[in-house]
Amino acid sequence: MQQTEHQTIIDLIPAYALNSLDAEDAEMVAQHLAACPDCQAELAAFAGVVDALPLAAADVEPSTALKEQLMRQIRVKTGEETAVSPQTTPPTIWQQFIRALSDFIAGPRWQPAAVLAVLVLLIGSFFIWQRASVPPTQFVLTATEAAPEAQGIIEVMGDGRQATLTVTGLPELDPANQYQLWLIQDGQRTSGGIFSVQADGSQTITIDAPQPLPDYAAFGITIEPAGGSPGPTGERVLGFNL
Repeated sequence: MQQTEHQTIIDLIPAYALNSLDAEDAEMVAQHLAACPDCQAELAAFAGVVDALPLAAADVEPSTALKEQLMRQIRVKTGEETAVSPQTTPPTIWQQFIRALSDFIAGPRWQPAAVLAVLVLLIGSFFIWQRASVPPTQFVLTATEAAPEAQGIIEVMGDGRQATLTVTGLPELDPANQYQLWLIQDGQRTSGGIFSVQADGSQTITIDAPQPLPDYAAFGITIEPAGGSPGPTGERVLGFNL
């Protein structure tokens, strides 16, 4: 194939990776890829970026409206309900992003390096926006004068109600006392766990909260009698306030 034709295929590869070519162009690219290692490598580079795109979106619980719409369609199919005009569901932000990206790649021919640079820029910007819109999954607790060397981190998992608390640098207490974690919301304090530390001042415990951890306004760890207290009674050694 002539060099100009080879370059044409290279220019089409970004759109091919996004599956946004028409059938004729897609077939032409596919035939060329079968015999061109250079273009195969070019496609692999773009495919790696495209494969990472879906991971940018956070998991979203389907809405009640979506469930009702699906059930309505099932009832229509089974004759239990009269068909109605389907409502148009607005595209999600992720769908809008992919559509705009596909339109851009399928537009005027760009040099592959320029296309890759634009892809990295767009994906990076989307990651930043996505992280800014997702509730925090880590809370760093600050030490107080009662335990100035202490450190604590709450790592949120799953649906937000499960987490792990890892502490270091806490003084080892006598057997009559233990540390207690408090989950604070609207002035109410709920116990998140009772624990003792090892000889080096470290410990990791699992938290099972009644509501997602990001919903709480603050967290605190105090020194309490062994077995815990209904509410904080001792010195606060670690804390976090939103």
